[in-house]
Formats: sequence, C-alpha cells, structure tokens
Amino acid sequence: MGAAATMAQRFDGWIDGPATLLAEMARAGRPGRTVAIALVGDGSSVSVRSGQAKAAPVTLSLEADAADGRSRIAALVEGKSVSITVPAAWTIERRLDLPLEAASHVDGIVASRLSALSPIPPAEVLFGHHVAEVDRTARKLRLAVSILPRARIAELLDRVAAGKAREVEIVAPGSGGKPVVLMPRRMGSAGRNHAAKVLLTGIVALSAVAALCALAVRPVLGSGLAAERARLELRADVARRKISDATLPANGATLPEQAALAMKNEAVSALGALDDLAAALPLHAHASEILLSEGLLRVSGRTTDLPDVLTSLESSGRFVQTRQVGAATREDDGPLSDFVVETRPLIRTGGDLK
Repeated sequence: MGAAATMAQRFDGWIDGPATLLAEMARAGRPGRTVAIALVGDGSSVSVRSGQAKAAPVTLSLEADAADGRSRIAALVEGKSVSITVPAAWTIERRLDLPLEAASHVDGIVASRLSALSPIPPAEVLFGHHVAEVDRTARKLRLAVSILPRARIAELLDRVAAGKAREVEIVAPGSGGKPVVLMPRRMGSAGRNHAAKVLLTGIVALSAVAALCALAVRPVLGSGLAAERARLELRADVARRKISDATLPANGATLPEQAALAMKNEAVSALGALDDLAAALPLHAHASEILLSEGLLRVSGRTTDLPDVLTSLESSGRFVQTRQVGAATREDDGPLSDFVVETRPLIRTGGDLK
C-alpha cells in the first residue's frame, strides 16, 4: 500500500506541470473567470471588477462587507482567478545590482537577500522584482525589488480564501509604472487544477491501453502481413523478369527474321554517331551541317585548327577513315576556317562498335 501511495504521489507531481499549463491556457481563453480587485485609499475599501469587458466596477467597504457575517467579496471570487492590486504607497522599493551572468538565477538571489533588503522579517512580507536597467557595457543588471507587508492585505486575503478562489495574484505598481507580481503566488483550495489533472490522467491511461492493444494485436496481424509481403515479392520478381527480357537482344525465329535483325544491328546508329561526334569534336570547332549517308558521316562547320579536328575524330576510337573534303576556306582573314570532313562512325544500332 505504501508503494502504491508513493507511485500515486510521484505521478501527481509529474502531471502537475502539464496540468498547470493546460489550466493557464483555459483561463486565458475565458477572461470572464478573472476578478480584478484594487485596494482604494487607505485600504478600507476595494474596487471589484469582473472579467467581463462591459462590467462596471463595484466599490465595497471591508468593514461593511463582513458586518452581516457573509462576505460579498467571497461570493464574487468563488471558483475564479483573482488579481489584487495594492497602492504604490504600501510597497517598499529597493534597488539591487547584479552581474549580467546572474540573470538566470535572479529569483533565488532576490529571495536569499530579502532579509538585507527589507526592514521587516522575510516571513512577514510578499515581494517581487523586475529588471529596471541592463548595462551591457559594464555587464550589470539592475533590479527593482518591491516589498509588501503581509499585514496590509491579510484581511482581504482572508475574504478571498473564504470564497475558495481558484488562484490569487498580488500585483504592485513598480518603478516606471510597470506592474510587479509579488511572490509567493497563492493558490486557493479550488486552484489545484483538478479538472486538468483528470483530463491528462485519462489521456495517459488511454494511451497506455492503446499501446498494450497494439502490442497484443501485432502477432495476429503479423501472419497476414507476412503473406501480403510474400505476394508483393512474387509480383516484383515477375516484373523484374519482364523488364530483363525486354532489354535482351531480340532473336529471330526464322532465317528471314534473323537476317533482318542482323541488318538492323549492323546499321549505323544515327543518334549514337551524333553523340560520339559531340564528344569527339574539340571546343574550338562546331558543326553547322551533318549528313549521314551509306555509313559515312559528312560534317560541315568552322574551326580555328582543322588538323586538330581530324586528329580528335580519328583518335577518339569511335570514327575511322577520317579525311578532309576539299580545301578549307578562311573568310576575311579571320581566325575561323570553313571545313568539310568525312568520317565513318563505328557505333551500331545493336550498341557495339564495328
């Protein structure tokens, strides 16, 4: 029993963070659930405004509120989030200079130095802080620390606690008019995020059940998946065989068919010859006219070095019997010469070199 209680306590602590975040998001989407209370004057009365945008504030006297034994403030804040604003004159403000590197530990540093900053014992105050100035040149961080005696708002907090408010936030105006949330943040008896915890616990339980069902069903589905995989492998093997057969050289069944296939395979491949010509011609030469006739390729074009063109074609291993036809002509004494060359491509439609 002790182990089960410990596990339940650990699970509650683990789920408290997500539940708090979920509850905050829900409250942000429901502004009507927040009640703003501002202490007026010497604190003998308060101005209460509900979260509704058009709601007018209601001014209540603390003394009159408790005269009949039933607090109206408690009724207004029941089950809601409460934000209490205290007058600036009630707070004690102190300055605290820290190195910039301590920015991530500000909360703990302020709490540890509270006894030196406050003339009142730390147990009897609420406090908060905000960054007043950042000096990156000197790498300094200046904080404005606001300190509020608990006795100032003890009576109001008792009324709010009696109303079982969901959450209570105390705000004091800081330097420059910037509001400062005083710590610690008080949670009412209704503010335990119970609904969010129940929802998240249900989601976790359903996820665990779904995972167990998936593990239980997997062996049942495994045999069917294996059979389907075998069928797919068989179909893929048939498709691979068909592709392989289509790429193999065709064989004629009769002598005329064999003779026709031989003639086809022995014919010069026009596309192959053009591809070989593009690879063999040097960069300084270009072809303007190409003619393939009776196995000979006649190329007309221009170049700056005709002997290099003849050498490149012959040494490429893709052409033989390369020769110049006629004399090369040069126009306007420029560097380019017109030429005509004949050569015999070796590439055949069967893919082999003759």
